[in-house]
Amino acid sequence: MGISLRNKKKTEKKATTARIAIWYIISSVFAKGLAVITTPIFTRLLSKTEFGQFSSFTSVENILTIIVTLDFSASIARAKYDFDERMKEYIASILLASNIVTTLVYIVVECNAKFFQELFSMDILYIRMLFVYLLFMPAFSYMQLYHRVYQKYKFFVAFSMGTALISAVISVILVVLLDDKLLGRTVGYLLPISIFNFFLWIYVFIKAKRVSWDCIIYASKISIPLIPNALSGVVLGSMDRIMITNICGAATTAIYTVAYQVSMLVYLIWTSMNHAWSPWLFDRLHEDNHEAIRRSSKLYLGIFLGFVIGVLLVAPEVVVILGGQAYYEAIYVMPPVVLGCVFQFVFGMYVNLEIYEKKTFTISMGTMMAALINFVLNFVCIPRFGYIAAAYTTLIGFMALFIFHYIIVQIKIRKYANVYDKKFVGGVLLIATLCSAVSLILYQCNVIRYLLLVAYIVMGLIGGYKYREFIKKLLGIKQKKC
Repeated sequence: MGISLRNKKKTEKKATTARIAIWYIISSVFAKGLAVITTPIFTRLLSKTEFGQFSSFTSVENILTIIVTLDFSASIARAKYDFDERMKEYIASILLASNIVTTLVYIVVECNAKFFQELFSMDILYIRMLFVYLLFMPAFSYMQLYHRVYQKYKFFVAFSMGTALISAVISVILVVLLDDKLLGRTVGYLLPISIFNFFLWIYVFIKAKRVSWDCIIYASKISIPLIPNALSGVVLGSMDRIMITNICGAATTAIYTVAYQVSMLVYLIWTSMNHAWSPWLFDRLHEDNHEAIRRSSKLYLGIFLGFVIGVLLVAPEVVVILGGQAYYEAIYVMPPVVLGCVFQFVFGMYVNLEIYEKKTFTISMGTMMAALINFVLNFVCIPRFGYIAAAYTTLIGFMALFIFHYIIVQIKIRKYANVYDKKFVGGVLLIATLCSAVSLILYQCNVIRYLLLVAYIVMGLIGGYKYREFIKKLLGIKQKKC
């Protein structure tokens, strides 16, 4: 009886973890889907220059987010094991620290407004709006991670989907109504989310009732060494667009951005899966249950590979829908960008092991190395081969990161050297690489690509029907009793 109950609890826990992963994927894809749906509107209402300027604006946002929050979010999953009874206090403490840093950075920017306007290539008005957003944004991201760690997902799934919908609608309305289309796009993007996050910010401090210095010190020891890693990661993901703008112009960045809009769907799927996977992984590492990790990681990788293949098959149609024929050449950017996401996905599995062991300094070293490689290759290749070269230089950077983190785990954290099936991981990377290469050929032969797409859909439907009861269980859909 005891064994039966224990097995039942394990099964329920697996189902809960998988359910969280699925719902976070659904909410992320919903949010990204709205961005994808509204992209055809923005590519037609905004000029290519304005569209490229907004893309550069979001790149600056990504960089400043890491600086002003000190990347404290990276410490939350690990803090569960040391601050379990004080997690609300922990969240409030790191939120207050983030707000203090944000305020100090803003003062520096405001006192040197001319310099930062030139550096960011944007008017001071946009910088001020961005800092208001950055002040309250951590409240959402920290609380979302807190709920993921403790497998409480319903509120934040609904919250993220609701804010994404409202932001998308307001953005479209403002772009249509205002003469300054870039201002309308930016205000619509920042204002609704900032208002929602403001109320969540108040809620965090009310619930915590106090903040503690020891929480901030703990978070700093884990997160601050990761800042170079996070910044370098943004460089890998965003520097190509910034350099394309400077070398080729904002109009060319717009074409590159359309490809990224589609490819980022793969990235979002990865981050959503990882946000559910990493807490589960940490629990299994805490239990020293390597066999469960080895077994589940195969399913984890296999599902992601399936998503990647689907995105590659429909890339040309999605690009045309998003931007029209004027952006069609963006399809040649997608295969290397998508393959880069696959390498991100895999090296992220090894990074999780390093975070659990608090080996955060080595993580930053690797990402800084990859960012430097990316910058140098962009500087050399973009002027010579054009903006498409940026996709391949970014891919090379992610490949270098995978090799680096794989070696670190094999040498520095030997007890986890075989926690993943190396042959299976290598097989997934090989298949993804071949699919990306073949997709470039298939984009010139639509008949074969459509046949493969039909086969892909049929296989998906058959699999969905075969495992329909299991899928319902994962989604938490209750069965009707007769």
